Amino acid sequence: FQNVAKNVSCFGNLVQANVRNKKILKNAVENITANLSTNYTAGFETAFEQLKQMNYSRANCNKIIMLFTDGGEDRAEKIFQLENPQKNVRVFTFSVGKHNYDKAPIQSMACNNKGYYYEIPSIGAIRLNTQEYLDVLGRPMVKAKQKAKQVQWTNVYLDAL
Repeated sequence: FQNVAKNVSCFGNLVQANVRNKKILKNAVENITANLSTNYTAGFETAFEQLKQMNYSRANCNKIIMLFTDGGEDRAEKIFQLENPQKNVRVFTFSVGKHNYDKAPIQSMACNNKGYYYEIPSIGAIRLNTQEYLDVLGRPMVKAKQKAKQVQWTNVYLDAL
């Protein structure tokens, strides 16, 4: 998208990632055509709006946005300052394919929003590389902030073995 971000299928909001919905979304994504440059700000505005619509209170749930891109210069800083000042939504960015553009904009999106930046060399490696975000989400003390207790490691208690 260049100016306006919109849903890629008949879904008007976030949906469960079941087999049927993933198939519908996959078919819709395959029919998208690239045209000129990408407007990251419009995409993030839409993503934050959809997260607001689904803002159910659950115990320390992680809210994340994943950006897959082949490049761009927009840092979308204003939308993050407006919609994510507390860094409650984590942003993971994925650079797909070989490029000769500046990676700093999409790296800063991830790093400034408690996420992570990944380089994926080819489309075929997407599935393997996208699973790595789970390691980042699993790091301790991510959501607990000051309420977190420090982990204390002890020696093995041999009688328990």
